[in-house]
Amino acid sequence: MQEQFYDRTRYEVSDAVRERHRAAAETVVSRERYGHLIDGEWIDAAAGEDGVAIDATTGAELATVQSGTPEDVDRAVEAARAAVEGSWGQLTPRQRADRLGEIADRLADRTTEIAKLDSLETGKPNLHALFVDCEVLIEQFRHFAALARSTDDGRVVPTGDEKRVFTHREPYGVVGAISAWNFPAMFVAWKLGPALAAGNAVVFKPSERATLSSLAVARICDRVLPPGTVNVVTGTGDAVGAAMTSHEGIDKLSLTGSRAAGVATLENAAQTITPTSLELGGKSPNIVFPDADLEQAIEGTLVSIFFNSGQQCTAGSRLYLHEDIAAEFIERLRDAVDGLTVGDPLAPATDIGPMIDHAHRERVRDFVETAVAEGATIATGGTDGVEGELEGAPFVRPTVLTDVGDDDRIGCEEVFGPVLSVFEWRDRENVRRRANDTSYGLAAGVWTEDLRTAHEFAAELEAGTVWINTYNDLFDPAPHGGYKESGTGRELAEEALAEYSQVKTVKVNLGGVPKMG
Repeated sequence: MQEQFYDRTRYEVSDAVRERHRAAAETVVSRERYGHLIDGEWIDAAAGEDGVAIDATTGAELATVQSGTPEDVDRAVEAARAAVEGSWGQLTPRQRADRLGEIADRLADRTTEIAKLDSLETGKPNLHALFVDCEVLIEQFRHFAALARSTDDGRVVPTGDEKRVFTHREPYGVVGAISAWNFPAMFVAWKLGPALAAGNAVVFKPSERATLSSLAVARICDRVLPPGTVNVVTGTGDAVGAAMTSHEGIDKLSLTGSRAAGVATLENAAQTITPTSLELGGKSPNIVFPDADLEQAIEGTLVSIFFNSGQQCTAGSRLYLHEDIAAEFIERLRDAVDGLTVGDPLAPATDIGPMIDHAHRERVRDFVETAVAEGATIATGGTDGVEGELEGAPFVRPTVLTDVGDDDRIGCEEVFGPVLSVFEWRDRENVRRRANDTSYGLAAGVWTEDLRTAHEFAAELEAGTVWINTYNDLFDPAPHGGYKESGTGRELAEEALAEYSQVKTVKVNLGGVPKMG
């Protein structure tokens, strides 16, 4: 039986757009039907069901992919266990590092293909996919290759007596990794890089909304690593995700996704007391002080909210402007937003592509319409899509809202689209309190020319990452993760390696054993 993973409609776009995307797909979609990648083979789902990979811009079917079952997860876990107890588990850190380096080299030769897959399936502007996502993808494998070779394995604990105490880091074994649809190729490296560097084998579930680039990256990994080291089971969260997060054979779980997905993961993992790492949503503040370089702050604001069409967990969706510069900032920001190119994600000039699908577009539209009903003013943009050859595609124009209340729905909930809410402030203590008055804490931005203010204010913000005079900079190998309901654990850096290993303490007694009496 063939079924779509979720509701999509055929989009009414022009024949020219449809043909352009069909031709692009022919160059990168390697097969009409993809199986699960288990133990080095493309394997059909146990129930024999298919899902559909869809072009986000045209609604056309790109390929069919497996709609997995708990039985498929069982097979993948068994293959991963065999790998970690066999050939993969026998490799030294240096040998693991060599394999990760080879993966990075092979990926570097395939970036055009991988970026195009993401642009087709998610609507991501192709230049962003190529020069941001794929750069981070490769860098993460290179970074964790270096860490696998050089990170301390443990430490010696000073005792001062006839004992020797030392610690040793060991892999968990089988890691279950679940990813989101907004950066599908890049997130493979975020999960696999540290998990493999630490010596684990992996069962990976990409989002059912974006699977093809994840499969392409995983296939490259599989060609370098022993069979079963990396396995991919595609399908829905209700079937595959639930089976993974409750599986007794999975030793560690890592998820990037929504708050709801994080809660479900924790509830399931609690039954087996499986350790989890979670990177969830955000409602990040972006705060502009009156002495800020406005040109830089405006450019940073565009990146903070409109990169990836706003479909990003770190989005600086709450812009706080000091009242002394608010009017000028909004006027200049409006001009900058109106200058963004909204269009075909395959076109090199495109800044804003479509939403992942019409269902998500309607969700974003509802946020904007509710905000206006609650008193917000549309400074630019709105819910209308685009005209011309892309008119039927699921676009939301980049939107700036003013007169938003702190307690309005759009001021509190994650929109996950190209919609910016603007607030004004006068008192530093007041804006600090308002910025922190959220259940989320993934990221924040601060714009000021005063170095002391920057450092002091960054220390006061409740966020896992604080950017000063920049935003969305994830190129450096610094730890990334959230406070509060934005998640637990860290990715992208040495701290991530610790998330995928556990510490064993060994105590050696070189003297006599104390008597009980």
